[in-house]
Amino acid sequence: MSHLYEPDRPRSARREWRRREERRRRYARRRAVALLVVTGLLVGLGFGIRWVVLRLSGTAEPTAAPPSRTPDAQSPAALPFTPERLIPGPDLNDDGVPERIAVSALEDGRMRVALLTGPEDEPGIVGQVVTVAEGTVDIVVLPRAGHLLVWRGSLPGEGEPVAVAVGGDTALEARGGEPFYRAWSLDMNFGLVPADYYAAAAPLTPPEPTVILVDKGLNVLWHYRDGELVQTARVSTGRHIAGPAPSPANWGENMVTPLGRFTVDRLVPGMPYYKEGIPALDPANPLGTRWIGFSVFPGDNGSLWAIHGTHAPESLGRWNSEGSILMSNREVEKLYDAVELGTPIVIQDSLTGR
Repeated sequence: MSHLYEPDRPRSARREWRRREERRRRYARRRAVALLVVTGLLVGLGFGIRWVVLRLSGTAEPTAAPPSRTPDAQSPAALPFTPERLIPGPDLNDDGVPERIAVSALEDGRMRVALLTGPEDEPGIVGQVVTVAEGTVDIVVLPRAGHLLVWRGSLPGEGEPVAVAVGGDTALEARGGEPFYRAWSLDMNFGLVPADYYAAAAPLTPPEPTVILVDKGLNVLWHYRDGELVQTARVSTGRHIAGPAPSPANWGENMVTPLGRFTVDRLVPGMPYYKEGIPALDPANPLGTRWIGFSVFPGDNGSLWAIHGTHAPESLGRWNSEGSILMSNREVEKLYDAVELGTPIVIQDSLTGR
């Protein structure tokens, strides 16, 4: 049969309904398109009329908001508080006017500080205002940093140290109040930028090229290798902050971290806590995951005093150990992997100058 010929087919009610539905949908689409076209024309006409009116009235077309500028293009903001004092600083932008640090009065145990720039009669702040607890604020030059804004406060304590008996001698036991530091660098683009005070305070020249240097006044440990600083970590040291040196006669009750030069005599990947029968590497073991022992007197074999981890890293920065030097497990594992037997350990106290 030719494809040009098709016999008449009987029409059914269902086929007629489908044809009517197709026509209805086709007309609906056409109406929607027509409505969109008319709406577009009306909107364009409205903008055209508005443009003509603005041109005839001489009013400039409002421009879009300028894009946000990068920090180095921002103008200083107005100071949101009244300074109680101003700390003179360096001239950061070489305009002949030194920048200053504005410090507010103490209110509810807190102070606000900000970096000021510009003339004294029209100062503005750079960056954000920083809120700190009660303490002292000053600009300091540290060994490994330029001018830093340094805040010094104290950790919570229970009063002055108390005298305790250690054998036939007397020791002072801390009751908290350890010094605590925060620091910010001064930046003309971003204002006060947080900085690591303890890393900046590390001596440029260590006592020996490769050495573990501990400052029990600051509760910080620095590790140098070939004269280069490779690690800075917060630590805890002995709760006896003054008293007799450890000896075979008093070591059981002496909780002082000794001063002087020692060497790594023992490396153990986890030491059992014999006092309470807790096995090595147990999560409840207060000695943490690594033991870097050093001998304090002949015969102790690096088994009494050590640099070791802790299961309570939130307590670091305090004078609360039994004489050893406590680090976070992560930090002590890093140190353990980097040292070897015979590595020097020098312990000093910057608070007493020893």
